[in-house]
Amino acid sequence: MEKKSALKMIWKTGLTLLAGGAAGLLLLLLVYLIPTEPMIRNARSSVDIFREEGASAQVTHGYVSTTLDNYTDAWMLRNAFYNGEESAWQKSLHVYYYGYMDGQIEGVCESMIAWLEGKEGYERLSYARYWHGYLTVLKPLLYFFDYGDIRGILKFIELAIFACLCVLLERRHMTGVIPMLVAVMMCVEFHIIGMSMQFSWVFIIAGLACIAILKGYPKIGEVPETGLFFLGIGMLTSYFDFLTYPVFTLGIPLLLLTLCMRTSREAERNLYLLCMAVRHSVFWAIGYAGMWAQKWILYTIFTGDNLIADGIRSVLLRSGRDVMGEQRGYLDAVGKNIAVMSKYPYLLVCAAAVAALFVMRKRAERSSFSSGAFAAYLYIAALPFGWYMISVNHSYIHSFMTYRGLGVTVFAMLAVVWELLNGKKARCRDGKR
Repeated sequence: MEKKSALKMIWKTGLTLLAGGAAGLLLLLLVYLIPTEPMIRNARSSVDIFREEGASAQVTHGYVSTTLDNYTDAWMLRNAFYNGEESAWQKSLHVYYYGYMDGQIEGVCESMIAWLEGKEGYERLSYARYWHGYLTVLKPLLYFFDYGDIRGILKFIELAIFACLCVLLERRHMTGVIPMLVAVMMCVEFHIIGMSMQFSWVFIIAGLACIAILKGYPKIGEVPETGLFFLGIGMLTSYFDFLTYPVFTLGIPLLLLTLCMRTSREAERNLYLLCMAVRHSVFWAIGYAGMWAQKWILYTIFTGDNLIADGIRSVLLRSGRDVMGEQRGYLDAVGKNIAVMSKYPYLLVCAAAVAALFVMRKRAERSSFSSGAFAAYLYIAALPFGWYMISVNHSYIHSFMTYRGLGVTVFAMLAVVWELLNGKKARCRDGKR
């Protein structure tokens, strides 16, 4: 019976992946049918932002964590307003944009501005390695709004997600999680995320997944349903994200689900929560890698060009130790990411969260210490370090954004504190008996 159930799950996983790939391609086809003239007008009205801020401005000087990624946002805009004569089918596979070769113009922001201002000498280029699923949202937005407006819309969406999470946590009598969530938001510079489209997609996916968990649990905590749920999260991350801090979409929802299941009957079984966390991580990884592989396979089949080989080369580069001609190891990447968050305000925020948890323990639901939950929290806390291990090159170069993966570690360690506080209280109470 177990073998039959396993085969059924493999079948469901494969079908979900294939359906996701087909739906992703169809959505791109549809948005490429939208006229680009209004997008170009709105992009032109956004030029001053990029000219004044540059490619990577720091909102707070000296705080790498507040670095904006206008460089990648400009690339996203170029992909969105491309107006060539190719079919929507070709555009959805190739993801064309206009650029300048042979060192004519240095920098993506400058290249975008040059084309929008009519500079000659541009070429049609392609960035096919990613799905660029963000275009399904960005193209409709750019049709009506300029870049400054889009920033405002993203900020509103992200604030609404955060507020909704707080309300749902209160309704589920999980107010102890709110200080943890606030600490995470502060450490990942929540107010900066909405200013860069590049940073927003991962946060929105993670936030919506958490809302779904809080609304759907306990049903959403059942296996195999939750496995497919995390498979879908991984697929969405691969589809929308431009390789920023993807582990955030795994760790944050997984930790929240663990907290929801903390007092369930299943959680009483030894290490059940740890096994659940590992299982869902595997599903997320299958969704993330499987969705990305589908893009390479579809492109190779329909164009005849070997994108699979190019994709593998990119993976080897980003996971390798060579950083602009110098050798950097795993510990270098970890240290650089930790250094971004090693600022007094973040330490104070975490200390304040611990103090809040200490005060709130009196209102917490009485429960005994759970070794299974404790192990699950520690496993989830380690996930960002696992990500850095398989992406040394990328995590070292782009620590200004990849450090946000450590928000998972902050959340998980605060959950450990919560477990220790309430577990200790439960043991003392039992001792008095």
